[in-house]
Amino acid sequence: MNLPPVLEWPSAKHLGATILGYDKETHTVEMAFMPPPDFATMRGKVQGGLLAGPLDEAFGAAVFLATGGKLQLTLDINLSLLRPVAMDRITVKARAVKAERRISFLEGELFDHEGNLCARATATSMTTDWPGQEKVQGDG
Repeated sequence: MNLPPVLEWPSAKHLGATILGYDKETHTVEMAFMPPPDFATMRGKVQGGLLAGPLDEAFGAAVFLATGGKLQLTLDINLSLLRPVAMDRITVKARAVKAERRISFLEGELFDHEGNLCARATATSMTTDWPGQEKVQGDG
């Protein structure tokens, strides 16, 4: 498996990202995250909107692997919160449903440390080259 350098990025480091595996046939990546202490609400759970972060990191890894090394710029994320998430290890399974030259469609599920499904998300992203390569459409 040719792992993306996602674990070196500041956002991934902040989220304690670890890649657990990748299924090349389905373009599905599985990642683990450890929510930082400042993600906690007054109830001691992960703040709901901040769950988009681990999902988006996993979406980026899925695009990277499905496209042979391209990056993604997220255009939208639709997040459904199904249950509270404890301040403990989170697992995300993200799949590139369709990863094309310009646009990628993604879906993901987020599980708590006990394996309970806690959130689902879909996303659309623009597939891009690495900074310093070709210009992204719309750049001046």
